[in-house]
Amino acid sequence: MRTLTLLLLTALAACGGPSENPSVTVQSATPEELVTSDDALDDVTITVEYDDGDGDLGTGFAEVHDCRADGIVTELVLPAIASDGRVGDHITGTLELHVNDVGAIALGTQPAVCAELGVESLAADQTVFCVVLVDAKGHRGDGDCTNAITLFE
Repeated sequence: MRTLTLLLLTALAACGGPSENPSVTVQSATPEELVTSDDALDDVTITVEYDDGDGDLGTGFAEVHDCRADGIVTELVLPAIASDGRVGDHITGTLELHVNDVGAIALGTQPAVCAELGVESLAADQTVFCVVLVDAKGHRGDGDCTNAITLFE
């Protein structure tokens, strides 16, 4: 009986409560091709699903890393998501993240976050965007990435 109790307590501890770190899953990135020299054709919309165990993702931000070179990061401030009464509760939903004016840059050292999320070497005419959500308390999620997007000049 003592062994069974110990196993049960260990299993419950491993499950824990909801994570404070928000998670993100990229659903799509549109368009699949960008023209970096045309202001009407150089914007991308990344649709993501989020999951936040403590409901404080709103007023945090999304980091969108361009995997062509280290240091090319767009930070998008997130609006309030959960009402004051729901902060502290588990929330899920969908966000559309808009990255405007994707320009032509030379391939450089790949950002660590892109490598950690499994992005392989890119062709000179491609990019991948990796999204990491950071909540209002500074908790960072693991992130997720788009499929490769073809670039034209």
